[in-house]
Amino acid sequence: MNRNALFAALPDLSARIMRHTLTNELNVNWEMFCRDSRLKSVRLDDGTTELLAQDEFLLQEGFAALTANHSDLWCSVGLRYRSIKYGTLGLAMMTARTLSEALEIACRYQALTYSLINYRYALAPNGACALIGETDGTPAHLHDFSQHRDLGAIMTLINDLVAGEHVLERITVAAPAPSNWAAIRSHFYCPVEFNADRTQWICLPGSTNRALPLGDADLLSLYSAHCDALLGKAHANASVTQRLTALLSARGEDILSASKAARELALSERTLHRRLADEGTRFSTVVDDARYQRSRELLADRSMTIERIAFTVGFSEPSSFSRAFKRWSGVGALEYRKQIVR
Repeated sequence: MNRNALFAALPDLSARIMRHTLTNELNVNWEMFCRDSRLKSVRLDDGTTELLAQDEFLLQEGFAALTANHSDLWCSVGLRYRSIKYGTLGLAMMTARTLSEALEIACRYQALTYSLINYRYALAPNGACALIGETDGTPAHLHDFSQHRDLGAIMTLINDLVAGEHVLERITVAAPAPSNWAAIRSHFYCPVEFNADRTQWICLPGSTNRALPLGDADLLSLYSAHCDALLGKAHANASVTQRLTALLSARGEDILSASKAARELALSERTLHRRLADEGTRFSTVVDDARYQRSRELLADRSMTIERIAFTVGFSEPSSFSRAFKRWSGVGALEYRKQIVR
């Protein structure tokens, strides 16, 4: 999953893992949790369904906020993300012929994963390979949650792919150690370095050509084609509002004008406004929503001043930003930040 493809359809199994943890570990009412996460009730009792990635993101955001004082759950939750729970993508990775091929597929189709971290695949001359995590697009308030959850999830994924063989040389994590690291350390057979400059999963020399037990070229071709179709369908079926929201989220502080946004969406400006009106919204409303979402993310980062946040989301004056934020949320920006801390 990434912020540029929030309209991709994902299996609901990540949501099931979060629901199980909230209801069993913290005795949280799921219906109330969905409401507080700004979602319609996500019903998970009628067989496996799919969620839009934007809804999965909101669930993760709500889960991270609700478990902020129970962060020991994050890595433990990640350890439950078995490869098959990635749906068609999981099948594509499992039927890859080599470990190298499986990791390349994971990076190629990461819009179909549950991770908020963007991974790229790197190959070394000695036959070693690595997954390197880039966190530029990860919201600040979800940084540690994403790092810890992925620490568990990728460990489980790699173990599933190679049937438990030891292929990792070391792991570096750009976050502090989980508070329950001593209890879960046994799940990791290689050295793990925390508070690193970059998150990396470094495989042993010669591991790139390690044959996978379920490797099958025909099945790999079939499931890869299904992944391509899923992404193609996501783009084709996405509303203009969804596409514009994803575009604005990806641009960070570069707030686009309607004319520039239309060009990037391959529409005329007139068509953009008409399509948004047909969907019951306006360009200014979508921009407002994107600014509000970005403001909330930045307010969670206490190193960011109000003045800097105002500039980042496109306001020339902090006072204008403060008025806008109170209009959006009902409380001032400073009060909102205090609520986050509490």
